[in-house]
Amino acid sequence: MITTQRQIHRYTRGNWEDPSDVVVREEVFLIYLDGHHIHTAFCLPADLDLLLIGHLFQSRFITELSDIETLEMDSTKKEAHVILRASRSKPDYPPVPSLPLEPFITPEIVLKYAENLAENHLFRKTGAVHCGLIVDSDKVVFMVEDTGRFNVLEKLTGFILRKKLNPSGLILFFSGRLTCGVMERVSRSGIRVVVSPAAPTSRGIETAIAEGVTAIGFARGERFNLYTHPERIVRE
Repeated sequence: MITTQRQIHRYTRGNWEDPSDVVVREEVFLIYLDGHHIHTAFCLPADLDLLLIGHLFQSRFITELSDIETLEMDSTKKEAHVILRASRSKPDYPPVPSLPLEPFITPEIVLKYAENLAENHLFRKTGAVHCGLIVDSDKVVFMVEDTGRFNVLEKLTGFILRKKLNPSGLILFFSGRLTCGVMERVSRSGIRVVVSPAAPTSRGIETAIAEGVTAIGFARGERFNLYTHPERIVRE
């Protein structure tokens, strides 16, 4: 179960009620690498395998799935124990196959899937999660939620690695602000277009420019702001 019921006290226009409310479940997930504890995630108890893979990649421990020799998930203790392959190559981010800097995204796609993101069931039910979805060729290939924004990005990264997708042709729709930390993780994943209903920060924009990422913010209703690398958007 990813949600639970809690008894609450609600005040509305001078009246008190004592209803039951739906609350998202957040749990601790421990990651051990080669016998050492390396990370504690406070996260939604779902897609933990993708969170693990994405975290190892984003933290430069692996460059591909084959760098993992053994992986054991303990669902009872909410732990993962990973042993890396001794002969793996030096950890670094592999080169991302790049698409020509030519238009391949339309405003209609941006607005369509920004609305899709906003309709996320768990967010609308609890208001306590970040959401992300990946679009490929005008089709959603993966959607995920978590209580932590970086957890969402790591789960998305884990999905890309597991499915061996070419990230440079994907569009990421993400519910959080486009900060420096977010843009760094988007860039590491290999994705080159990110759309958010929220605002960017100045450092987020600077990172997107430097890393060649098209950043779109305030994608709500019938509008959006295009901040960086506009050459990927069809403008007719």
